[in-house]
Amino acid sequence: MLFVLMFLWCRFDFIGFCWYYFGINIQSIYYFMAEMSKAYEPQKYEDEIYKRWEASGFFAPDNLSGKNGRYVDILPPPNANGELHIGHASGYVFMDLAGRYNRMLGKKVLLLPGKDHAGIQTQTVYEKKILKESGITRHDLGRDKFYQEVYDFCLDRAQYMRNQEKKLGLSADWSREKFTLDPEILRIVLETFVKMHRDGLIYRGERIINWCPRCFTALSEVEVEYEEQNGKLYTFKYDENFPFAISTTRPETKLGDTAVAVNPEDRRYKKYIGKILEANFLGISLKLKIIADKNVDASFGTGALGVTPAHSMVDYEMAQKNDLAIINVINENGKIKADFGDFSGLEASVARGRIVERLKEMGLLEKEEDYKNNLSVCERCRTPIEQLISKQWFIDIDHKKFSLKKAAREAIEKGKINIYPERMKKILLDWIDNVHDWCISRQIWWGPRIPAWYRGDEVYVGLEAPEGDGWKQDEDTLDTWFSSGQWPYTTLGYPDGQDYKNFYPTDAMITGRDLVFFWTFRMIIMGLYRTGKAPFRNLYFSGLIRDEHGHKMSKSKGNGIEPLEMIRKYGTDAVRLALLVGNTPGNDMNLSEEKIAGSRNFVNKLWNIAKYIVESAKVKAQKSKLELKTQNLTLADKWILGRFENLIREVNKNFENYEFSLAAETLRGFTWDDFADWYLEVSKVEKNDGTVLIYILENLLKLWHPFIPFVTEEIWRAMGQENLLMVEDWPQTSKDLVKEKSDDFELVKEIITAIRAARAENRIEPMKKIKAVIYAGNKKDLVESQAHLIKALRTGIKELEVKDDPTFAQQGGATAGEGKIAGAIFVAAGGCEIYLLGAMDAEKETARLKKEIAELEKYAKGIEIKLKNKEFVKNAPEAIVKKEKEKLAAAEEKLAGLQKQMKNLK
Repeated sequence: MLFVLMFLWCRFDFIGFCWYYFGINIQSIYYFMAEMSKAYEPQKYEDEIYKRWEASGFFAPDNLSGKNGRYVDILPPPNANGELHIGHASGYVFMDLAGRYNRMLGKKVLLLPGKDHAGIQTQTVYEKKILKESGITRHDLGRDKFYQEVYDFCLDRAQYMRNQEKKLGLSADWSREKFTLDPEILRIVLETFVKMHRDGLIYRGERIINWCPRCFTALSEVEVEYEEQNGKLYTFKYDENFPFAISTTRPETKLGDTAVAVNPEDRRYKKYIGKILEANFLGISLKLKIIADKNVDASFGTGALGVTPAHSMVDYEMAQKNDLAIINVINENGKIKADFGDFSGLEASVARGRIVERLKEMGLLEKEEDYKNNLSVCERCRTPIEQLISKQWFIDIDHKKFSLKKAAREAIEKGKINIYPERMKKILLDWIDNVHDWCISRQIWWGPRIPAWYRGDEVYVGLEAPEGDGWKQDEDTLDTWFSSGQWPYTTLGYPDGQDYKNFYPTDAMITGRDLVFFWTFRMIIMGLYRTGKAPFRNLYFSGLIRDEHGHKMSKSKGNGIEPLEMIRKYGTDAVRLALLVGNTPGNDMNLSEEKIAGSRNFVNKLWNIAKYIVESAKVKAQKSKLELKTQNLTLADKWILGRFENLIREVNKNFENYEFSLAAETLRGFTWDDFADWYLEVSKVEKNDGTVLIYILENLLKLWHPFIPFVTEEIWRAMGQENLLMVEDWPQTSKDLVKEKSDDFELVKEIITAIRAARAENRIEPMKKIKAVIYAGNKKDLVESQAHLIKALRTGIKELEVKDDPTFAQQGGATAGEGKIAGAIFVAAGGCEIYLLGAMDAEKETARLKKEIAELEKYAKGIEIKLKNKEFVKNAPEAIVKKEKEKLAAAEEKLAGLQKQMKNLK
């Protein structure tokens, strides 16, 4: 034991000595000399690699040269109240991919991370936590203590989530990490409120909003979810004298109807349009204006819909257009308000049942039918939400002084923001055209408190309370999206911060398609308002991650995939690759554990490729660009170098067009097919010095690094490289690298592939050695020069004869293969005719073919008889008849092939 300790001490002491006095990195030499493990073990390397990346300082743009410009992405902040899910992981992989690519391009890259306080979501999470753990509510703590506890809770969760983000390999500048409630950010957010109020863009008034009776707060659109339910559709008259019936799913809101809407083309109601009809609805007097609206579906119910402006967004818009009265029926507790007779004070759902009973008793209910519809519920507590009129703070989206919606539309239309995929541009523009004023106040404790103070009828808006006694600050807080909508410039220290001057506007914003309307639009309008510039130049929408069956992932369904669990099992690179491949812009992607396992297999494939090259190449990796002696290149060398040049061009094009999945698929195809299956096998035969192998491997690792950074960085180190791969220069194409055409190698591939296929089709034993005769015509010299490969690459060819006789294809004569060599297996490839001799026992093969032909003829005859049966053809479904015809055609084709094989045996 003592001897072992002394040896280890001497080894590391020697390493330190050499590094300190001679600048020799003995450790990297040690890694190069050490044999790479048989399989890549991510758990063994990933944490240590990430520490090296962080210690290098290259996550910070300040330590990068920026010789080719800069690339900035202010990362979307996840809610600081839980942990990362697979959707977060997917987003971060895309963001990190783009960052690493641009870093290798020589740009000053800033990936700025952060966390969102997430208003109502976080308050709900923490309220459940303290109730479960201590049996108390926020009211027991008081507002100030509750706020501080939630703040500390968020900082703790942010630390946990940061560690998760690092496990994903996120190369973000952690020294610049922000929180939406950081004092410097909060100051800018509140300044924006004050400025917008002074400019007339923020006002306090009564409008219809989404309201949660349980959370007792207004909700934004993104905080409302929809659940399909089995409801009822009721058809009834308001009273016995009303001229027609209406249809609705919510009879309780009809207590506040002020109009009935019909389609202007509906003949049943044309004579009523414009009239005001009175009704006594279960003791409640109603004055109903009959209005025409082209959006009314005449086939729904009776085609006549009661309009309740106070409790429907759609009806509220109708009220604005038609100057309708607005009557509040349901209060903030979800109960019927006073002055509605026997229904006052009842829960809305209870009142619905009572109203239906009364309608039945009075003979007014004409129909009650089952009806599936979507129930709006609070995202956090799942309580059904109410749409009601409430006094709140709003942003005027279309103010005459500065129209936020028009400014956003103009920025998009004029190309100040490029949108990927292109189809999302129209979707966003259509939404902008129909956007309503934005409710920005919330009746919760957690979040930035609205900077407004009241004293009697006086209202003051400012960062600090006004002088004098009696002022009381507004109890409401700001909508989360008001602060996160300012994220791109608040995080950079607007307006005087150096980061703001250097990095705004940003180059990209990568976010989920589900936030196209809510967060994306708000960032655009707030950026244009405060800075006069669009906040980002490129906007990329990723799709949602669903389970293998296309269902939304959730803990309750048990179909979720936990990213950290998958990382522990398969490694980060496997998770990253699985999230990237097949994930096209704006489209949802199905993900299964099997796909991640498959990606792990590819990572191991790359490791094994590198292991073979590192351990077998006679030349070693170089610090500078590897110089290739092009005059000594073989045909295969020229081919792989040409293919690699095309690969670089294709991958660059994919990155420029934000086609990240296509780039990964292109890389995987080259790595697995061209490089591993072909060139690597050729190199084992030609036994050259490995210069081309090392050159391709070095540059292939660079191309793969943004996608699978850990394994590529470890292979890079195993090759003896001292510098981090993370900051190596991105591979460049070179027109002078290979001047000669390399397409001739494709003919060699075709010949080898054809021989392998012929052996398999004719069931030739793998170990049986045979002879091949190739009629190559004017390609004789080329084929002959590559005979060593044709014989060696798993073809089982012991003897090869190449003839320059013109092939039938070249002559344009009889069917290729007729009469050249009797008894041989014939196959054509690339204009050449290939004959395999001694491949099988003619007598045994003849017997086998006769039996197979007889069985196939019997099978085909049966189908023919069926198709000649007029009754079958007449009565059977068209698809069945078509299928039978396809089966017959396939059988006849196979029969012709077998008969041809029989002929060649003679």
